[in-house]
Amino acid sequence: MRYELALLFALNLLVFAMPATAENVDQYIRNLEDENSVTKADAAMALGELNDTSAIDPLIQALKDENSSVRSESAKALGWIKDKRALDPLIQALNDQDGEVRGSVVAALGELKDNQAADPLIQSLRDDMVSVRAKAAKALGKIGDEKAVDPLIQALKDEDPIVRYQSAEALGNIKDDRAVDPLIEALNDEDNSVRYWTIVALGNIGDTRATEPLTKVSQEDSDSYVRNAAEDVLKRQGWK
Repeated sequence: MRYELALLFALNLLVFAMPATAENVDQYIRNLEDENSVTKADAAMALGELNDTSAIDPLIQALKDENSSVRSESAKALGWIKDKRALDPLIQALNDQDGEVRGSVVAALGELKDNQAADPLIQSLRDDMVSVRAKAAKALGKIGDEKAVDPLIQALKDEDPIVRYQSAEALGNIKDDRAVDPLIEALNDEDNSVRYWTIVALGNIGDTRATEPLTKVSQEDSDSYVRNAAEDVLKRQGWK
């Protein structure tokens, strides 16, 4: 009996470890309506991996599931599939009461890269959860809408370093020169990761105002990784 139970457990593990296949799309869609929340969440994940647009409407419906894990995995799947039909439902889901779900929704909107999501994501920069704020900053960097520049500059002063460095990276992706002076100021941030991504951002923007501050960082920063990053930007930009 013990052997049979062990064998059954091993077979179950094998089934869940198997990659999702296109032939199983209909079954995964049906599984989104299963009574078991784990089954539904696994189905949402599989549908996202398959990147099949026939799953869009069922996944949108699953954004309203009573289980937060199902809602979160459905949001992730919609982000992976990148179909614009999911835009409005995802924006509505930014009001979800669960922080993990909001984080998944924010990340998904970043994958859709639609400017209509910029204003709602800017609001998410003030979310009470650090992970949501950080993912909102990253998403805004992917979208690249210039209206996000000033809010991201404000986010450079967030209390959490993860939000600060994601904001710096996002500003570097948008490449608006309004961010140069605030980024130069952020070179004095106490967190090494923030300083590193600030250097990367200044290199992406390519404004010569950063030459002297980056030279100073390359010579004086306490972290060798940060110093080397500044040195690399100076060389690549021909500022040295």
